[in-house]
Amino acid sequence: MKLDSLKIDVKDCLPSDESDPNISWESSLFLHGNGEVNWFATDFLMSDAIPNRSKKTAKGMIRYFLEYLECYENWKYNDIQGRPFPIGLITDSHLYDYVQYIEDDIGLNRNAIANRVRMALRFLEYVQKYYHLSYTLIAIANTDGEYFTKGLVNAERKISPYGKRYLHHDCIPHCESYGSRSPITDTAIESLYDDLDILEAEGDLYRFEFFSTLISLLEATGIRVSEAANIDTHTIEVLRAQVNASLSGKAIGLDEIISLNKLTINTQSLQAAQAIYRKSALGSANDQLIWIKIKTTKGKNKDKFRIIPISFTTAQYLIRFYDDYIVNELDRISKGLAKVNRAKFGKLFVHPSSHLPMSGIMISRLFYDVFSRKFKSKHKRSPHLFRHRFITLLVLQQLKALKTNIGGTQLAILILNRIKGLTGHASIKAMLHYVELAEAELYEDEDESEVFDRVTRDHLVAELGAEHVAEIEAGLRLKKAKQAFI
Repeated sequence: MKLDSLKIDVKDCLPSDESDPNISWESSLFLHGNGEVNWFATDFLMSDAIPNRSKKTAKGMIRYFLEYLECYENWKYNDIQGRPFPIGLITDSHLYDYVQYIEDDIGLNRNAIANRVRMALRFLEYVQKYYHLSYTLIAIANTDGEYFTKGLVNAERKISPYGKRYLHHDCIPHCESYGSRSPITDTAIESLYDDLDILEAEGDLYRFEFFSTLISLLEATGIRVSEAANIDTHTIEVLRAQVNASLSGKAIGLDEIISLNKLTINTQSLQAAQAIYRKSALGSANDQLIWIKIKTTKGKNKDKFRIIPISFTTAQYLIRFYDDYIVNELDRISKGLAKVNRAKFGKLFVHPSSHLPMSGIMISRLFYDVFSRKFKSKHKRSPHLFRHRFITLLVLQQLKALKTNIGGTQLAILILNRIKGLTGHASIKAMLHYVELAEAELYEDEDESEVFDRVTRDHLVAELGAEHVAEIEAGLRLKKAKQAFI
């Protein structure tokens, strides 16, 4: 069967009355341009290997993998006349390329990469099992990592903490396994700074200063990378005016802060935000604060400006990076290289290689290239996780205050609205997840048996198992926060 002219689309297969009852409406035919069926993909999707409830999702992932094979030579070698790559000749290197293809297409989403690669592995496993091949297309190691033989593709069978078996390949980026909106962990942050030390030791001064500044900014503000990309010369000069005024003993008042940043908010809003920031783990009562204006890039507040307090030290760090490495280009001067005029774009973040101003996607890609490709880590490390950490720390402090003062629903809504102003969220509904995270941390030291009395818990454990009961207890604790905010 020819693999050229594969249609990157599928046709729903509607079962007749005599059809196998296991075939649902989500089953599909993958068709070639000449009308022939791609039976490898079709058989896999319509088989028991894919449960009926998963066929719709699987259909999209299989189609995506076939699309990759269809345009592989064009994507890899820029060969516009390249033929589709045969399924039966896929090797480990093609899966590594597949990861890069996914990144190029949809960005740096570790879960999306893992799901697509695992579906491809299942597809190859199905072909190996049910088609008479004279060679080993895919070899799968046991849970101890032992292979009986090697194949073109070499995967492993693993077991999740919940006892679920799945296929793994080394091309899948390694990271900690936790929720998509969980904050970056302290150990992950420490590992980033360890890698920064290596960058500095290698003499890559600009990348070291670039990422040191970026990480410091994300930690202090919780802004999106697309918002960091928008920071321009005017923002830096407003920071400089505030820092210079403070150093001269003439700190700028809140009214003037509003005027300098050309905002229409009132001083009461800034005072409330300042109080929240000082009481959180992000600041302290004695910190001297500087205000930075941020242009929101997502949601209903897109293109609107908000203002965030940062520490005096963070402000100085941003100004120093701009002066030394964007304006004066000390990294190039120290190596005897000519300046490339990074300052002409009027932006804080300029690419180290192209010397062009960066978008949020470009910053994320560079972050991934350095902290996932150059420096491998078991920790989940991406710029956006700093945003989750920032919001969780703000919410955690406010929940502690509520728990002590019994503030009630109205005060809770008021607090979330104030935090919303710092983070750029348009609705407090989007922040309820952070309430759950903060609530979980707030109660983490409490007695885990409090949810049920001993007799009830022993009965539930006997009926459902200790692990299931523990999950129920954790879920009930998390719901306490939501009930207080609805």
